Amino acid sequence: MFETEFSIYHLEYILLIFIRIASMVYLVPIFGTVGVPNKVKIGFSGVLAILLATVIPYEPLPYTTILGYSGLVIKEVIVGLLIGFFMNICMAILSFAGQLIDMEIGFTMVSMFDQFNKTQSTITANLYNILVLLIVVVSDLYYFIIDAMVDSFQYVPVGTSIYKLDAIYDIFLKFMKDFFVIGFQIALPIFASALLLNVILGVLAKAAPQMNMFVVGIQLKVFLGLAVLFVTIGFLPNIAEFIFEEMKTLVELLYGAMS
Repeated sequence: MFETEFSIYHLEYILLIFIRIASMVYLVPIFGTVGVPNKVKIGFSGVLAILLATVIPYEPLPYTTILGYSGLVIKEVIVGLLIGFFMNICMAILSFAGQLIDMEIGFTMVSMFDQFNKTQSTITANLYNILVLLIVVVSDLYYFIIDAMVDSFQYVPVGTSIYKLDAIYDIFLKFMKDFFVIGFQIALPIFASALLLNVILGVLAKAAPQMNMFVVGIQLKVFLGLAVLFVTIGFLPNIAEFIFEEMKTLVELLYGAMS
């Protein structure tokens, strides 16, 4: 005869799992975008929480009163939001690189609403965000996000998180350094071509002062920038993989700072 044991303590344990997953889903890429309905986010978090509750060994929670359980809830929310935040800010590298590119080719004045981040963004930044998200969906890179949410319970068990603020601060500083480096690397072909064009226009301005190089240069920058952007768009899968490797490194360091 099949027998199982279930008590109110197991329900409280499952609730904490659900709270952590829901906090991560609120911010992580793909699942946390504005286009995903809130009902879908809640349903996905609930299903994943129930599945994880069947494989995660149950351990008594370290609390005695309702205030103690409330403290565990807050800790799980912080864990989920931190993990989701560090995943989400890695995708901001694309927006930064796109804004640098638009600044070089003269598209900064043209902005549009980014439906994923609910902010005003330039054309190239929005294009990069949409294309990389499509690549992530097509190439099944979103499985890494699910794996990271599941692995968090292995590295940081429920109710046992410890926040090492100095370590988290160092992780954030490391990311900020990588943020600018990776962003400039993505925009480097446009920078190099624009610099070469400026040198050529400077030489022509000295050779033929009667020509209005300012007017000619604006049009040439747009044409050259779009041409280089068209050539380098094929490297977006490599860029998406590189960003997810950076995301993986940050999440692993964050697990170490909370365990």
